[in-house]
Amino acid sequence: MLTKSSRRECRDHERKWRNFCVDKNLENEWLDRLNDLRAFNLIGICEGHFERRAGSPGRFPNMNLRLKEQLLPGIARNWDELRTAMLNEVNHLFQAGDTHFNLELKFKLRAGRGRLVYQEELNLRMRCFESRSSEEMGEKVRRWFEEAIGRIEVLDAIVVDWYSGDLGT
Repeated sequence: MLTKSSRRECRDHERKWRNFCVDKNLENEWLDRLNDLRAFNLIGICEGHFERRAGSPGRFPNMNLRLKEQLLPGIARNWDELRTAMLNEVNHLFQAGDTHFNLELKFKLRAGRGRLVYQEELNLRMRCFESRSSEEMGEKVRRWFEEAIGRIEVLDAIVVDWYSGDLGT
């Protein structure tokens, strides 16, 4: 799990990384690579926890990312074009059968304090099909993180290419 740590101590299963508490077995290289993405922000990562009840979502390694704010305006306007391309790329990248992948585009109208606000959000949620099977992070879980992060980097590069003008490249 990725949580801000500036005001609290990390829990027993966590360690400090930059200004966050992260699960102990998440490698610095993985975290660096995910934080170097140009199109997506890492919003959550969990190594999966063996001590959780069998079948519990907390037992599965997972990662959550969100499309960066500067890329969101107009995604709805271009979604018909992007949807097909995104589906093709995701299908190609994640056909190994080891990952549950959820791509979610949200359109929100929020009202409060006399204002109506429209928001768009694109989230990626990835979860390993296999839950943690031991207290120690096994080779299968390590391999899943390494391969999934590599796939995310490829998808990130594709999205950067689609939006190159909006990123200033």
